[in-house]
Amino acid sequence: MNLPNILTVARTVFTFIAATLLCMDVRFFALAAAVLYIIAGATDWFDGYIARKYDMVTTFGKFMDALSDKIMVVTMFMTLFALGCFRQYVILCLFCAVISIAREFLVSGIRMIASKAGIVQAAEKLGKYKAGFQMYALGAIIAAQSLRVDFHAEGSILDMLLFYSGVVTLIISTVLSVISGWTYTKRYWHLLKG
Repeated sequence: MNLPNILTVARTVFTFIAATLLCMDVRFFALAAAVLYIIAGATDWFDGYIARKYDMVTTFGKFMDALSDKIMVVTMFMTLFALGCFRQYVILCLFCAVISIAREFLVSGIRMIASKAGIVQAAEKLGKYKAGFQMYALGAIIAAQSLRVDFHAEGSILDMLLFYSGVVTLIISTVLSVISGWTYTKRYWHLLKG
């Protein structure tokens, strides 16, 4: 197993550890979860960069990279909902989560069908922006939770800044999810009709 693949697998491991830490009522565990989440997010960039630069791209890496991203997002969404971290915006954020996760299943299905048809799909910039906004949104909500439970700073300027910026960027990522999902569907509709 090469370094990019190790980083990809580590992302999944870090995600599960971060989710576990968030669920434990021990001071500074939420802060540790936020730090681990940031590290996990960083591996998403580094694994791809190293794999491309040093020609270490593997079939396992392509599969696991996409799977790790989905595990990271779904696990964090579920954990944050379970802990009530979306506060008074839980319904809005639930709507965003459902749309975002549905888009991931849709795009994954289209990619699988396109792959069987011999069509190689390059990653789209819109999808990368969506992922960036989504990762920031979840990270900001986790950090706000840390301020709330570790430092008793709910309602502080930093707490409000992190929480509301997280909600806003989650909405932006959801809009980008819809647009990119529609783009994928339109482009490969002929495969879905076959």
